[in-house]
Amino acid sequence: MSIFDRYDEEYKGLSQQITSSLSSLQYDSSAAPQTISLTGGLLKQADSLIKQMEMEARDAGDANLKAICKTYKKSLQSLKRDYEAAAEKANRSDLMGGAGAGGLGGDRGRMAQATDALGRQNETLENARRAMADTEDVALEITEELGRNREKIASARDKVGDVSGMTNQARRLVQSMSKRETQQKIMMYGFAFVLLGSIVLVVYYMGKGKSE
Repeated sequence: MSIFDRYDEEYKGLSQQITSSLSSLQYDSSAAPQTISLTGGLLKQADSLIKQMEMEARDAGDANLKAICKTYKKSLQSLKRDYEAAAEKANRSDLMGGAGAGGLGGDRGRMAQATDALGRQNETLENARRAMADTEDVALEITEELGRNREKIASARDKVGDVSGMTNQARRLVQSMSKRETQQKIMMYGFAFVLLGSIVLVVYYMGKGKSE
């Protein structure tokens, strides 16, 4: 497992803890100060971890790792917004509780809580929409990068095909030259044989004429 993979697993664990802490704030307001403090610490750890992942991605020169870091960074920004909203809501609840738990103050507190709950739901939907848009952007970037890589591979394949064609032509040329050389040798041997035969015949007839 690479260093980036270890960072990736650690970030996923931190992200789950942050999400769980933010969700618990909706059901246990009494533990809000402690949970908010814990969540703030987890967010700082996650932010530091993403920076380390970005450095590893730059060193590796891997576009996919860079895209993962970008996605995590955007999701962390969404978690930070949820954290800020939860902290603000907890502060409002403390102020409302200080004004009195009964009578009109209690009714106003319940109305404020209902309003906050509705606001959180709207914000959660908006965050989900932004996360979806960010994911689409990252997917588009990865698709474009893959397209560029595919074009490079196709270009390299075409060059290999051109080189292979030139190699085949050179091989055929060498074979043709070798064939012509063989033919020329055969012709030379044939001419030498005919010439030698002619010399032998001339010598034979000259010797025969002298003997007569």
